[in-house]
Amino acid sequence: MSDARDDSGFARIAAAFRDTRATDICFGAAGLTVDRGEGLRAEPGFRIGEEELRNWVLQQISRAGKSFDAKSPFVDLVVPAEGAGGFRHRLHAIFPPLSPAGVLVSLRKLPEPGSLDRVWEDSPYYPILREIVRNHETILVSGSTGSGKTRLTTELLSEISPHERILALEDTPELAPPHPQFFSLLSRSANADGFGEVTLRTLLRQTLRMRPDRIVLGEIRGNEVLDLLQALNTGHRGTLATLHANSPREALKRIEVLCLLAAGTALPLPALRELLAGGIRWIAQVERAPEGRRVRELVEVAGREGDTILLRPKAPLR
Repeated sequence: MSDARDDSGFARIAAAFRDTRATDICFGAAGLTVDRGEGLRAEPGFRIGEEELRNWVLQQISRAGKSFDAKSPFVDLVVPAEGAGGFRHRLHAIFPPLSPAGVLVSLRKLPEPGSLDRVWEDSPYYPILREIVRNHETILVSGSTGSGKTRLTTELLSEISPHERILALEDTPELAPPHPQFFSLLSRSANADGFGEVTLRTLLRQTLRMRPDRIVLGEIRGNEVLDLLQALNTGHRGTLATLHANSPREALKRIEVLCLLAAGTALPLPALRELLAGGIRWIAQVERAPEGRRVRELVEVAGREGDTILLRPKAPLR
């Protein structure tokens, strides 16, 4: 975090940011909370002025080469590491009137491009996941916010042969595996006049013309998933994608909803479930437990029985 000042508010934020245990730091005039692996915990006695916080955020936006638009009073950007002990991180800030309590800032530490901290390697499911990736089978990583979906995906991407071309579609550049042929393509929001938007769906269609060996979707959020399923059913193997969901079954239902919103009545539900069963092979459900992040379960999508998609649990190796 840049521009840590001597006053107590910014000094406390900087100290929390330097703590190697901390993964997420959230703050505003109302307080500071830090996640050191056990969920967000409030830091007592924190104080920061609303105006100085606003000015600090605007300075970070300017340093990133972006501009603040009052018509869209929020920002989401990736900030590179600065100085010794610095951390590459994602900065999200939302301003009044969308946030009546004042400016709210959320920081999440990200791995440096090309670096890898193997936090998932000790999971009893990891050897299975590694072989699944190497066998070019599609994996959906499902979990809640902060459960480790991006980190697990990054580690699995590092297991791919260096001779394969990986194209990742993201809203912000969070995936950064140490792989010589990994390329991130970023979506873009419309400007203040409503022009210039580039969606994940548009990027996916471009990706299919770029000779990918692997397509990675940083997070499934909208109608791009329908194009992805069609690609998976026409020979594009070995895809990895993440999704916010609390169980493998819920993940499939969420994809169904997104696809139906995209296609409407043009795609009957049985045909959609056929696409799902044929395109997605594995779902890894991750969670943040008291003892740390873990793969809670791994299930194989084992085809259909009538209108039901069959899920077959896979036991860990140890």
